[in-house]
Amino acid sequence: MNRTEPLAPATVAELLDILARFPGRIHLVAGGTDLTPRLGRALTPETRLVDLSGLDELRGIAADAREIRVGALETMARLAADQLLNREARALALAAGRVGSWQIRTRATVGGNSANASPAADTPPALAALGATVRLISPRGSRDLPVENFIIGPNRSARADDEVLAEFRLPRRPGHISAFAKVGSRSEMSIARLNLAVSVVPGEGGGIREARVFLGTLGRAVRRAPAAEAVLLEHGPDVEKFNRALMDAVAEGIPGRSTLGYKQSAVQALGQDVFSELGREPRPERSGA
Repeated sequence: MNRTEPLAPATVAELLDILARFPGRIHLVAGGTDLTPRLGRALTPETRLVDLSGLDELRGIAADAREIRVGALETMARLAADQLLNREARALALAAGRVGSWQIRTRATVGGNSANASPAADTPPALAALGATVRLISPRGSRDLPVENFIIGPNRSARADDEVLAEFRLPRRPGHISAFAKVGSRSEMSIARLNLAVSVVPGEGGGIREARVFLGTLGRAVRRAPAAEAVLLEHGPDVEKFNRALMDAVAEGIPGRSTLGYKQSAVQALGQDVFSELGREPRPERSGA
């Protein structure tokens, strides 16, 4: 076989065999929207491209009573339109619908968006806010990691050389609602400069009994904001206190950066947007599928 031709497994078993035969010498290609711009720098004479597009086993959006499973090869366009996600994982559907242009959304995959760990990625904060885990598979077996532990730095993930991100698993939590908002640099590309994802479980009397808050593009794709979570738990939907906590989180994430003032201002608008979205979203009903 010509060394320049990509390897194209038709089954996961074939993919695992390739991973075992070429350890540390492959580049995985799904939608290719992140890899293509840096392909020339990424390839070496020893590198083999592995085309994942024929692996239907890594597609699909399905649910049981406990969790929603999202295949890593699902496109952003599919996630944005999926009724189950819009009903029970609204933050992910919103984030997917804000990725790039519509042409990019039809190609870009949710797995690639996390595996490449771009600081500007949109779906990782939403996945983290929803408590999602990634399932990694390799010739050695499989393992699960929370999304926030999978992405360990700018363009760095915890994926080993012989692993593939196969799917995401989102717990189904009765009564929870979620939202996502972002500020982009160009409307035609919508590259994130700052994004925010929130998931809450409302309590009695207008309070909040569970909260997860994650910011993106503060030097990395996922950054938790525990002080903002504490505000929601202690004060409920107090947008002024919530925004002050978000501004502090931005300052902690990018201390001394020239963009600090801009992002502190922008995050307040995102806080307002998220609260508006949470107020509009209907509370999901518990269902079996």
